Amino acid sequence: MKKLTFLFSLLLTLLISCTPTSEPATAEETVMKAAAPVSATEKDINQAVLNAYEGISFEVGATPNYEALKAIFAPDAMLYNFRGDTLEGYSIDEFLVGFKASIDGGDMTGFNEIELGGETEYFGNIGHRISAYGSYINGADEIGEKGVNSFQLLKINGKWLVSSIIWDVEKEGQVIPERYLSE
Repeated sequence: MKKLTFLFSLLLTLLISCTPTSEPATAEETVMKAAAPVSATEKDINQAVLNAYEGISFEVGATPNYEALKAIFAPDAMLYNFRGDTLEGYSIDEFLVGFKASIDGGDMTGFNEIELGGETEYFGNIGHRISAYGSYINGADEIGEKGVNSFQLLKINGKWLVSSIIWDVEKEGQVIPERYLSE
């Protein structure tokens, strides 16, 4: 009987010690605890990138504000992509001419590009945002293309401007790294 009482006491002690003393954290609380504070500079860089996404996006039947879009970029900004088998590069002016021609020619009737997540780094007046994106093309309800944009930014006269974007698309054997899909 003494052994049975001892085992029962031991089991009861283990159960009590394993019982949480407070309610478990909600998912939102866990995320808030895990999220690192974001500096004002990082917020400004991230906003400049979001402005670029918003500037290039337009609803079916509308057109982008090309002047507002161009104002997001440094005057000599370059855009490079690996959508095909070879690297293509454009000045911001060349890119906008081609983008406008695609819209005016009816090849692109609507375009909405969103950020799926990314990482930001900066030092002084230079910044970088690696940004996973999804594109909704011609009013589609589902993402038609996903990839990664590498934004290089400069702080010019107190404002963060995009100096270049380099991007590549997700394809077979080239999947977006999970760490780029969330903040």
